[in-house]
Amino acid sequence: ARALFIEPTLLMLDEPTNHLDLNAVIWLDSYLRTWKKTLLVVSHDQDFLNSVCDEILHIEDLKLASYKGNYDTFKKAEATKVKQLQKAWEKQEKRLRELKRQGQSKAKATESVKKTSKREPGARSQKKQNDAIASGTVAAEKTELIKRPRDYVVQLEFSDVPELSRPVIEVNRVHFRYSEKHPVIFKEVDFGIDMDSRICIVGANGSGKSTLLKLLTGEINPVTGELRRNPRLRMGIYNQHFVDRLPMGKTPVEHLRSRFEDLDYQSARNRLGKYGLEGHAHEVTMRDLSGGQKARVVFVELSLQRPHILLLDEPTNNLDTETIDALIDAINEFNGGIVVVTHDQRLISSCNCNLWVVEKEGVTIWSEGFDDYKDHLLRQIEEDTEKTAVARQKKLQEAAEKRAEKLEYLKAMLEKK
Repeated sequence: ARALFIEPTLLMLDEPTNHLDLNAVIWLDSYLRTWKKTLLVVSHDQDFLNSVCDEILHIEDLKLASYKGNYDTFKKAEATKVKQLQKAWEKQEKRLRELKRQGQSKAKATESVKKTSKREPGARSQKKQNDAIASGTVAAEKTELIKRPRDYVVQLEFSDVPELSRPVIEVNRVHFRYSEKHPVIFKEVDFGIDMDSRICIVGANGSGKSTLLKLLTGEINPVTGELRRNPRLRMGIYNQHFVDRLPMGKTPVEHLRSRFEDLDYQSARNRLGKYGLEGHAHEVTMRDLSGGQKARVVFVELSLQRPHILLLDEPTNNLDTETIDALIDAINEFNGGIVVVTHDQRLISSCNCNLWVVEKEGVTIWSEGFDDYKDHLLRQIEEDTEKTAVARQKKLQEAAEKRAEKLEYLKAMLEKK
């Protein structure tokens, strides 16, 4: 709010959607679309980037590459570039093998390929380039072999589990408040969750989304009413609290092997690598890992628990776009139930989640779908903005009228004198 209020010439936002609820993200998205000045954003939220950005800067091989267009356009252009690099690398490797068969050493073959490598389109002619280097106007560039393009691939998975009898979780006439001094959060709430459930819980800040998850997990109990769980139910829980509770003095491998006795050293490392944790980080203590690295450790732990239902509270925070894509794929392939609180619009849409709106001391199913809910929020924001503007104008008018009355009174007093 402070950054937007001063209306800067350059607005720089580092992961602005982290820790915002869906309502706030939709408002910020709508507001920044009309931003007239320079905006620089670092974000993992693909929908947000598609809405507000018209140029993408991508870090490639220690350099910044610029791509015109939004994030989807960038992904297509990047895929084309990688294909071209792969072909060029294959051609280069073929030439190196030919030269080695002709009897050249590895070093000589490498130098030959460097010398005969084609210039990039639009580059200076060799004579002009040499003249420019001699005059000192440009620096000599060291020709290097093309490096093999390496795809950054993350694979997340949640193992298939045996089906449980319905209902897996049953909520009957639940009433909840934290104490007599606190307001009622839920009143006479009824619903059920099964292994085919795909639920996204949305609502304004303070409406009770996290409280609902705590009720489902048993962290807190209803004041009145009943909450039943299948006795064979295993729940996989992800939230920032669980990430922060990782043993800071242990490495990821040590932690997983202490939690799962049948897990051998190499299997633990294979699983961590598959989930996008770099090899060197497997033997680094948790306190020295980034938020995203710790999140990967928790996801590996979740998968090894073989849960029937996953309860995910803002799972995309601290994850990059590739890992979010992998999470979406894992959710879609999982045969258990999903209950998620998220501000990530792509995750909601791609996982075909049913929206449950927490409001007015209850839980309401929004059957019209996510796009309709988003339009509803935008209309609500416009109405609230209009009401605020009208109220402000009314106050200004009343203040102006009071000043006018005071001036009239002072004028009358002066005339009497």
